[in-house]
Amino acid sequence: MTSTKKSIGISFATQYVELVIHFLGVLALARILSPEEIGTYSVAAFLMALLHVFRDFGVVQYLIQERELTKEKIQSAMGVAIILALAVAAILFASRGFIAEFYKIAAIEKILLVMSASFAISPFGSLLFGIFRREMRLKTIFYVKTVSAICHVTVALMLATKGFGAISLAWANFAGILSFGIVANLNRPKNVPWLPQFKNIRTILSFGSIASLGNAANMAGTNSPDLVIGKIMNMAAVGYFSRATGLVQLFTRLITGALLPLVLPYFAQLRREGKSFSAPYLAAVEQLTALAWPFFAVLMLLAYPMIRTLYGSQWDASVPIVELLCLAGAISSISLFASHVMVANGQVRDSTFSQLLAQPFRIAAVIIASSHGLQMVAAALICSEILALGIVSWFLQKTIKIGPLELIRACRKSAFVTLCSSVIPFMIKTLWHTEPSRPWLPLAIGICGAGIGWITSMLLINHPLADHLISLLHLEKNISQKTVKAQRDQA
Repeated sequence: MTSTKKSIGISFATQYVELVIHFLGVLALARILSPEEIGTYSVAAFLMALLHVFRDFGVVQYLIQERELTKEKIQSAMGVAIILALAVAAILFASRGFIAEFYKIAAIEKILLVMSASFAISPFGSLLFGIFRREMRLKTIFYVKTVSAICHVTVALMLATKGFGAISLAWANFAGILSFGIVANLNRPKNVPWLPQFKNIRTILSFGSIASLGNAANMAGTNSPDLVIGKIMNMAAVGYFSRATGLVQLFTRLITGALLPLVLPYFAQLRREGKSFSAPYLAAVEQLTALAWPFFAVLMLLAYPMIRTLYGSQWDASVPIVELLCLAGAISSISLFASHVMVANGQVRDSTFSQLLAQPFRIAAVIIASSHGLQMVAAALICSEILALGIVSWFLQKTIKIGPLELIRACRKSAFVTLCSSVIPFMIKTLWHTEPSRPWLPLAIGICGAGIGWITSMLLINHPLADHLISLLHLEKNISQKTVKAQRDQA
C-alpha cells in the first residue's frame, strides 16, 4: 500500500510540475499569438497526433504488457519503432505541400516540415519511456518530463516574442522531443541494449496493428473538430475551439494525466497475478468521478471569469464552447479507464472495436454540425460521448462482467458531491454581474466556495476518496511533528 501511494504521489508531482510549466507558457502565448496563429498550429498538430499513433504502433503498450520482456524483444521493438518513425516522417514531409494547399495557408507547410523532423528523432526516447513505465521508474520519468517541458516552453516563448508566429510552437515541440530523448538516454537502464534488430518483429507488428487501429480511431475522433473547423470555417474559429478544448482538458492534465500512466501497468500486474478486475475498476470509477464531475460542473459555471482571467477578452468567444464541452468531459470520465483495462486484460481487439464503433459517429457528427457554428460542434460531441459510453459499457460487461447499473451505482456519491460543490459557483453565475476589469474576484470566490462544498460533502457521505484525504492529512501532521522534534533535538 505504501509503495502504491508513493507511486501515485510521484506521478502526480510529475504531472503537476509539467502542467505548471506548460500552463504558464500557454498563458503567455495566449497574449503573444493570435487566435489565427494558434488555430493554424492546431490543425498541423492534429495531423501530427494522428500520425503519432502509427509511429508508436502500440510498441510502448507492447513493452508494458509483455509477460516476459527479453533483450531480443526490446531490440525488435526498437527496430519497429525506428522503421515506423522514419516512414511517418517521410509521409509528413512529402505531403506537407498538399496539406498547405488544401487549407490555403502557406505557414502549415513549414510547420509540417519541422514536425517531420520531430518524428524522425522520436524513437530516441519513446522506447525508453515505455521501459521506465513498465519498471515504474517514476523518479526518472519526473526528471525526463520536467526537463522536456522546460525546453519546450522556453523555445516557444523565445521564438514567439521574436515574431515567428505559429511555427514557434512547432520548433518548441521539436526541442521538447529532443531534450526528452537526451535526458532519457542519460538515465538509460544498463540492461537495455543500444542496437536494434530487424528480425522476429511479427509479434510486435501483430499486436501493434490492432492497438494502433483503435488508437488512431480515438485520436481521429478526439481531434477531428480542429481539422473540420479549419476547412469549413476559418483558423480563428479553430483557435477559439482549441482554446476551449485546452481549458476543459485541464482535468486530464491535473488528475488523469498522472493516473493513466499507472493504470495499464497496474491492471496488467493484476492479470499476471490472476486477480479480478471488477472491484478495482469500479473503485477507480467511483473515485475518478468524485474529482471529474465537480471539476467540470464548476468550470462550466465559472467559464466566463475563467477565460477572462487566464486569457483575456480576445478569447470570449470560447466561453459558450467551454460550457458545452464540460458536459462532454463529465460523460467521458465515466469510461476513461476502460480501454486501458481491456488492453491490460489481453483483449486489445475489444478495445479497438469499441473505438471503431464510436469514433466514426463522432467524426460524422462534427462534420454535420460544423456548418452550424462552434456551439453545435460542441453539442455534437456531447451526443457522441453518450453513444461512446453505451458502447464501452457493452464491451466492459463482456470483458470484465461490469454492467451499466454497476457503473451508475459507483457514481451515486459523486453526483451528490458535484451538487454540493456547485452551489456557490451557481449563485455567482446567476447573481453576480462580473466587472470586466475584475473577473478574477468572482472566480476566486467561486473556486473557494466549490472547494468548501466538495470537502464537506465528501466527509458527510463518507466517500471512499475521503479516506485518502484523511490519511494525507495525518501524514502531513506526522511529518510536521517529526520536523519540529528534529529541530528541537538539534537545538
